[in-house]
This record gives sequence, structure tokens and C-alpha cells, in this order.
Amino acid sequence: MPIEFKLSGDRVQLLEFTIKKEVLEPSDLLLMRPPSVDPSKPLIMSGRGPHWLYQFLVHNYHFCRILATFEPRIGRGVIVESPSPREIGMSIDTEGKIEEQRVGAEGDLYLDILKFSDFQLAYVKLEGSFAEPLKMREVGWEKLRDSVDQEKPIIFHGMAPIWLGARIAAVLSNISCWYAVYDPRIGGAVVTARHSPEAPNIGSVVRLELKIV
Repeated sequence: MPIEFKLSGDRVQLLEFTIKKEVLEPSDLLLMRPPSVDPSKPLIMSGRGPHWLYQFLVHNYHFCRILATFEPRIGRGVIVESPSPREIGMSIDTEGKIEEQRVGAEGDLYLDILKFSDFQLAYVKLEGSFAEPLKMREVGWEKLRDSVDQEKPIIFHGMAPIWLGARIAAVLSNISCWYAVYDPRIGGAVVTARHSPEAPNIGSVVRLELKIV
């Protein structure tokens, strides 16, 4: 298996993963067997990996009541999915304590859906060196979701912390024919979710050149 998963915890589930090969390939997504979890309990995901791996896992675990990604700067999870919009961007520890916690950053978030003839970009831009996870509460997520054309694929694009990419996947990866994450290192977008028999397979790389001014 390309990735080793370890699931632990009682009140809060902690899913830790370790990449077991030198270079993780997009095609490895098809070989992964993420463990079953209890959707009624919070789940924190932790590990070193690319955006497309995290967003693949977010899509697999989007049914969890609370979903978070571990943020080393605060030593806790950052909530990216919750039934309470106010909890988005807040921190959660392994005992289930939820609170506002800041990393001391001064950046801002810019998100938009950019429409093209065959696809649409979930474009994210970080203005400043870093941004507070709590900034996600200022984003109009419902408006962003409503602006999506469900007949065209969505491709995530931009420089962003893992928790922001995970939040975007939690909101958008279930509503279009397929969803992918652009990776400039491989010159294409890695498919992490599909909802049409005509969509590319999970782990496929859709080649495209993107230049956003």
C-alpha cells in the first residue's frame, strides 16, 4: 500500500497517515483503502502530503459531523466541516474541546469561481504570508457554491494552506460532474472525486496549462 493509515482516539478520532514510498503518484489514490470511521464523532486528519491527497480524503470523509485537518502551528485540528458555520476555522483538540485560536498571521483570503469553456476554477489566493484559519468564517461559502455550474468540472487552483484546500473540497467536491486539484509540479489536475460515468477516473491527471494574472 502506498500509504499507511492509523486510526486512534475515543471522543475524537485521529487519522494519521504516512506515505510509504519516495514519491506519491496520483494513480496511487486508486490503491488506497482509508479506514472506516464513526461519522458521529469528530475526525482530525494528520500527515504530510499534497493538496490532492488531503482533498481526496476530505471527499471520502465528508459525511463526518466534524472534520478537521491538523495544523502544526497550533498543535490542534482546524475545523473544515461542521453543522455549525461558526465552528469553521476554529480549533479542536483530541478531547473534543473547540475554541478560537490564532496563529498570529496577518494575511487575507481571496476565493472565486473562474469560468472557462470546458471547466471552472475554484481559485484561491492568499494575500500576505499566511492567514488565520478563522478567516474562513468571512467567506461567503453558500454564494460560492451557488455560483458553480454543476455540468462542468471544478478544478482547485492556487497557493493555500492545507486547511483551506480541505474546506474548499468539503464545500465543492460533491456538486459537479468531477473535481480535481491542480498540481504545478506535474503540470495537470489530479481527479479526486467523480459523480458521472463519463468523468475521468480517480487519480487521473488532466493535463492543462494555467496562467492566472
